[in-house]
Amino acid sequence: MDLDDLRRIIQRSTDAFRLETLPQYLVPQEETDFAAWRRGDRVRAHPDRDAWLGEMRDVISAGRRFWRVRILDYPLVEYSEFELFGYQDTAAVGQEVFVANRAWNTDLADLHEDFWLYDSATAVSMVYDDEGHFLYPELRENVRPYLEIRDRAVRHAVTLTDYLRKYEPDLIADPV
Repeated sequence: MDLDDLRRIIQRSTDAFRLETLPQYLVPQEETDFAAWRRGDRVRAHPDRDAWLGEMRDVISAGRRFWRVRILDYPLVEYSEFELFGYQDTAAVGQEVFVANRAWNTDLADLHEDFWLYDSATAVSMVYDDEGHFLYPELRENVRPYLEIRDRAVRHAVTLTDYLRKYEPDLIADPV
């Protein structure tokens, strides 16, 4: 499977779920924003100025569902803080974001594989190196284990808003 195959799956799906389990994701699309974050700049993305965010807003408005669970480990690394801040922008355009602390429940301890589930029928594992650089997507034949993992992660997660209010209030972004 290559990225074009993945794009075709994304384009025809109406429900896209993502599980994220790594401490950081070092992807080229975020380098500039993450560098700004590290300098102390808390830049908010807006769908009229950010192509990905605008596209997400448009497809969600058209009835597609995008949702994710982010499993965190403590202490948070700087990237995880950056990500929690940025999720507020995707949530503002309709993405459902849930967060769980791996230490909350032993059911989360073995969740270390990142993946997408499309329409609860197609599972795509996202393969990264040890530092968090994306390597390739891998189509999985058996969807059942990924559905079970998704349900387990959701069961132990809370909404982004509730998570930030209770555990990370310093990361709550000012309104756009």
